[in-house]
Amino acid sequence: MSNLRVVVLAVIAAAAAALVACPATNTPQPFAPPQTEAPAYTPPGYDGGSAATPDQSGDPGAGQSAGKPDGSACTLDDDCASGVCEGPGCDEGDGRCAPKDRACTKDLRQYCGCDGKTFGGSGSCPGARYEFVGSCEEGKPDGAACLGNDECASGSCEGQGCGEDTPGTCMPKARRCTRDLRPYCGCDGKTFRTSGTCPGARYAKKGEC
Repeated sequence: MSNLRVVVLAVIAAAAAALVACPATNTPQPFAPPQTEAPAYTPPGYDGGSAATPDQSGDPGAGQSAGKPDGSACTLDDDCASGVCEGPGCDEGDGRCAPKDRACTKDLRQYCGCDGKTFGGSGSCPGARYEFVGSCEEGKPDGAACLGNDECASGSCEGQGCGEDTPGTCMPKARRCTRDLRPYCGCDGKTFRTSGTCPGARYAKKGEC
């Protein structure tokens, strides 16, 4: 029996050696991805050879639109590289250059343009320069700078100062006022008397003229 056991063990050992020596055929093999050419990146505004094409001459300013960068002071749309000059104020340089492709709220507000005409625009991106927020026909809202009562929606422009460099302020029509009677020297050189807290008009000084 011992000789038979030795023979059996020898056969098993030989079979095992044959299995180990047999090369594996199911091992993972490296996979080479297909060699496809990725599409080239095309910058916005590139048309294949116009002025918008980046210049390769070494001049950093070549190939770019003329005009001021975003955030610069401006008077006209043509002043800005983006073509958009917007913001409150109608004096020279009051506007600001804004990006053309900026994100804007979808609400619609009225603006009184610097040309005296009402236009509509986004609440965050008016798109043009304007005198005040609101309709030109209705007049300036409370708190806006004014030179006369007829400019205000409330019909009340008041404050000390008579020149254009010291404008008054549009005040609410219905507001609490003291019942005292104080003299004011009006901008027309005549004294008028009214509440000490609500003069109701522009004036040169407190007190009689």
